[in-house]
Amino acid sequence: MSTETIRSRGGRTLLVLGDPTLLTMDRLGEFTLRIDADPRIASLSLVAVPSAHGAWMRAAGPAGPLTAIATDLVDLVGAVDGDDPESVAAWVQRASERGLWHDWWMTSDADVSRATEPRSPVAVDILEADDPSSSRYSSLRAYTPRSDRLTITVDATWLGPHETGAQVLTTAALGALAQQDGVTSIRLVGLTELPSYAAHLADEDRIQIVPPDATPPRSDVVWYPNQIDGRSNISAARRLGARVVTTYLDLIAYDIPRYHGSPEAWRAYRALQRRIALSVDGITTISADVASRLLEEVPRLDPERVMALPLGLDHVSVANAPDEPGEDLADVVKSLGGKRFVTVLGNDFQHKNRDFAIRVWEATLQAGQPCDLVLAGLHVKSSSSKEAEDDLIGRHLDLRGRVHSVGHVSSQSRAWLLANAAAVLYPTSAEGFGFVPYEAAAFGTPTVFTDFGPLREVSGVGGLPSGWSVAGHAADLAELLADPEAGRARVAGLRDAISRHSWAGFATGLIGFFEQVTHMPEVPTSAVGADAAAADAAALSAVLSSRTWRATAPLRRMGRRMRRG
Repeated sequence: MSTETIRSRGGRTLLVLGDPTLLTMDRLGEFTLRIDADPRIASLSLVAVPSAHGAWMRAAGPAGPLTAIATDLVDLVGAVDGDDPESVAAWVQRASERGLWHDWWMTSDADVSRATEPRSPVAVDILEADDPSSSRYSSLRAYTPRSDRLTITVDATWLGPHETGAQVLTTAALGALAQQDGVTSIRLVGLTELPSYAAHLADEDRIQIVPPDATPPRSDVVWYPNQIDGRSNISAARRLGARVVTTYLDLIAYDIPRYHGSPEAWRAYRALQRRIALSVDGITTISADVASRLLEEVPRLDPERVMALPLGLDHVSVANAPDEPGEDLADVVKSLGGKRFVTVLGNDFQHKNRDFAIRVWEATLQAGQPCDLVLAGLHVKSSSSKEAEDDLIGRHLDLRGRVHSVGHVSSQSRAWLLANAAAVLYPTSAEGFGFVPYEAAAFGTPTVFTDFGPLREVSGVGGLPSGWSVAGHAADLAELLADPEAGRARVAGLRDAISRHSWAGFATGLIGFFEQVTHMPEVPTSAVGADAAAADAAALSAVLSSRTWRATAPLRRMGRRMRRG
């Protein structure tokens, strides 16, 4: 290691370690001025930082291709042998233990960037480079947006084996984003391979899957297309991108306690959603209804960082209608035997109201419209309507129609059901957007749904049931089944909505919002909250699922009775 000694105007002596040619006259002037500024400075380092144009930062230890240590501190710290790396490391450690300082001169100059770095930053400086509350983060992660290109990292964790509305959002949005002129690259993280329904994305030149063990370049924006939960790490996201944006699909799990293992888990989830909202740089919602609700629940949110961006609706067309369903629907098709049927698509979450749909269908039979009913969707573990459905089906005696129930169906079978049903029942009472009526209309099939929230906002269709009464929904369904003109009018209204909402338009709006967010400062509350809340939620979930927690439930109930007494 090359060593050289210099002396400041104030009389301090510095031992230069590393490449002395990097200490140009202007840098030498900065070093000597800095060392004279405070007697507590023990070392000065020249460090390559791409975003820096010459600035000092306090660090926990020296780093980079050149370091100058203050040898005039020998009486306090001891002597140092500049030719012995172990002696230098021990001296730096002793200086730190005395409370002395190590400063970095950060520069983006090419000669420093190309130079060999014999000294790596100490662990705390590396860790705090990813902590938004740290000066290291502010200095080392400084970001300047570029107007001519946008790189995006997308969390694709939710692209699991089954395709539902959340997966349609991600795949359709990615395909549209890849066509945007302002997008340079889209990096997918959180999965090792694309599921079959998203396999076509691999053909897009701008889309690449980042292996789990790889460290991709930092993007302009990290986007979470689906609600962030306790599995996500905002600090990790900030290592991947300069700005973090998430999309809130709905506040259904926020509102419904039964979707959680206990009241405590529900409260932890609610706290997590609020803290995440305050810790990301931007939020899109899939309807104005969701945006309004989110701002009500998190009043400290900056409205300028929230954008309602309705989804595209042109991902399905009549040309996609399959001639035959998939094998997963073979038994149902055989049981139908060519009879007219109404279908209900969706998992059996209670807010999907599949039990209510059975009662509506029975009332429609009694109104003189014979047809079968097909229920298609997964049975969920919590807050399922399965028990109520089974009870209604077990007591069903009307010979004018039968119920056919099947679990999750393939995309092909889903499309076949929508295209071949006489009508679709979609009586959901909690929704962030709701794809089903539009997908059915694309195939020419009318849908019965309640006139509320995002469905009213996006569809603009009139003459719908105004609430959740069996009579109201049955009357609407019977009219659609009896009057072809009524069915065509319902389909026409929904197709008008499809014409207003394209995925290309969604992608253009999303890119515009990304660019807006990149030109805003990082949200101040990024430094606190979300990761701690996620950790708390994960720990709470572990406790609530433990045998000990379940075994002590009687004692907790007894304690509550004693407190009430």
